[in-house]
Amino acid sequence: MALSITVWLREGRYDAAYSKDRMEWPPHPARLFCALVASAEHDPDAPGFEADGEALRWLEAAGAPLVLAAAADQVPASLRSGYVVTNARDGESGSTVWPGRTNRDFRRVGALPPDDRIAFVWPEASAPDGVLWRLSRLARRVPYVGRSTSSAQVEVLDETVDRRPSQVTYRPVTIGARGSVSVRVPYPGYLADLRDAYAQGHRAWEMSEELAYSCLPADDNASPFVGEPGPYEELLVWPAARGQVPVGGDALLTVTELLRRVAISRIKDPVPAQASGHGADDRPHLAFVPLLDVGHPHADGHLLGVGVAVPRDIEPDDRLAILRGLLGESGQDPIRELRGATQRIRLADPGVPSQGWGLDPYRWTSRDGVRRWVTATPVMLDRYPGRRDPAEVVAESLVTARYPEPASVTVLEGPLPQGAVTRPRRGTIPAGRDRRPLLHCRIEFPTPVRGPVIAGALRYLGCGLFIPEVSRADR
Repeated sequence: MALSITVWLREGRYDAAYSKDRMEWPPHPARLFCALVASAEHDPDAPGFEADGEALRWLEAAGAPLVLAAAADQVPASLRSGYVVTNARDGESGSTVWPGRTNRDFRRVGALPPDDRIAFVWPEASAPDGVLWRLSRLARRVPYVGRSTSSAQVEVLDETVDRRPSQVTYRPVTIGARGSVSVRVPYPGYLADLRDAYAQGHRAWEMSEELAYSCLPADDNASPFVGEPGPYEELLVWPAARGQVPVGGDALLTVTELLRRVAISRIKDPVPAQASGHGADDRPHLAFVPLLDVGHPHADGHLLGVGVAVPRDIEPDDRLAILRGLLGESGQDPIRELRGATQRIRLADPGVPSQGWGLDPYRWTSRDGVRRWVTATPVMLDRYPGRRDPAEVVAESLVTARYPEPASVTVLEGPLPQGAVTRPRRGTIPAGRDRRPLLHCRIEFPTPVRGPVIAGALRYLGCGLFIPEVSRADR
């Protein structure tokens, strides 16, 4: 048994964007789920309310599906622009037809795929007959998927549909895999969250969770990554909750030390050595990093959120124990607050997608790796350079941290990216740590490297954090 839900785009277009100015492709499974929810009974007293809810709860627990769709590089973007009446009144009228109203320009990004059919496939799913009938009924009532301008016909099948010659298979992969993109997916409890969001006037995308998906060819072999993957497998991101006083980037060591303490307190004993740092020998530890507003013309360096970088060579059981500590036993109870004697920072749900570039893991890791990196926070040297060139000590620090030896290291007189931290706030370097020179630098590797790239004596607390040095056109 299997389950497939096909979507035929009646007009050959898929109107959806994620984020606001980027074409969404492949279509997100969460979009399909929301379309089914919109077609369900909403009146608790209606005869089909409970049955529809049961079918949708079954689907949300079925796991992330495969997505059969055209390859992204074969899908041209569609941009619709024009003006809409806002009904807002001000001193000057912007409409010659309706005095007192103003016009507002709008732009909507969509996709024009070469194949007008998309399929979502759960190969191992086995839906009960009642659930299958209910899902089929909901599918027949769906008028569109995405925006209302992309009308669609949806069909539910209890079999695996074949991938068309013009399509590829998108499937969940490890964060950081070559060519991966963030895709919103349903999760257990998604239906309840959507209904609560609707009742409170929130947006559906605020309730979503993301997975990394990659487009793989038919033989399931991804294109090899030409370069170095770096010592870290993934970067987990917590945005700072809105509505609180921004934290300056120079408080980075205070913030990351709080994050480290709460993370270790939540991991069950025995705490893995690569989490605590005790007994890990020369293996990379968990790295607790500040995600700063840095690298654009108006950046001011304040804290956007925090991240935890998980080592690549960690044992599966240790990794599971760490993730359960960070995110909760079921992934639904993540760290929510960092509290110290004089500091309290509320964190948003890491499963809710952020619209900000500074909170996108690829902003700090680079999707396909880059050769040139520059410091966002200063590197504390592992040792005093003495008569040696500090650039040599930085190069050795990178090798010690399990990165390839850089082809060049350029020591800078100060921070280069806008918003980068000059030095940590006075008195925030952890007690017992030797005070060694702090410096900013630019490095270039002989081959592209995926991040995060962190080096130096305080790298596990985010001091010595680099960002890719790329132009805006390369984003």
